[in-house]
Amino acid sequence: MHKLLIAVAAVFFAATAFAYGPHDNSCVECHSLHYAKGDSIIGIKPNTMEKNPSTGAGASDDISLCLGCHNDDEGIMPILLSSTHPVGMKPGKVKVPAELLTSKGTLGCVSCHDPHPSNPNYQYLRGDVKKSGQLGKFCALCHKEKVDMSEFAPKKEAAAPAPKKQ
Repeated sequence: MHKLLIAVAAVFFAATAFAYGPHDNSCVECHSLHYAKGDSIIGIKPNTMEKNPSTGAGASDDISLCLGCHNDDEGIMPILLSSTHPVGMKPGKVKVPAELLTSKGTLGCVSCHDPHPSNPNYQYLRGDVKKSGQLGKFCALCHKEKVDMSEFAPKKEAAAPAPKKQ
C-alpha cells in the first residue's frame, strides 16, 4: 500500500510538472515572503549583469527578474538581451497597447509574457496563442504592418461547383 501511494504521488507530481512547465504552480519558486532576494517578495536573485542593448545599462525591473532563471547558469531556456525583442525602453516606432507596457511606460518581459502557470497560452504569451503557428496574431497587436492577418481569418469552405446545364 505504501509503495502504491508513493507511485501515485510520483505520477501526480510528474503530471503537474509537465502541465505547468518550468514555472512552479505553487508560487514559491518565484515568490518568497521570508527569503526575498529582490525588490518586493521575489525569491529569485535578479540578474543585473547582462547589459541591455536598448539602454546600455544592466538589466533591471522585470527583465532582471526573468534573467534570474533564464540564463546559461540556470539553464532554463537562456535568454540573451542582444538577440531578443527590445526591452527596457519606451516604444517609438509602433503603437503598443497601454496594457502591454510596464508602469514606467516601457517594454518589459511581462509586456508579452505572463509567467504565471495559470496562463495556458503558447510560451506564456499574454494573448490568445495556443501554438507557434498563431504567433503572428499576437505580434500584430503592435506590428500590424508586418503581419498578414488573412492567415488567421476563418477559412471559407469552397463552394460546390454549379451543376452543368444540359
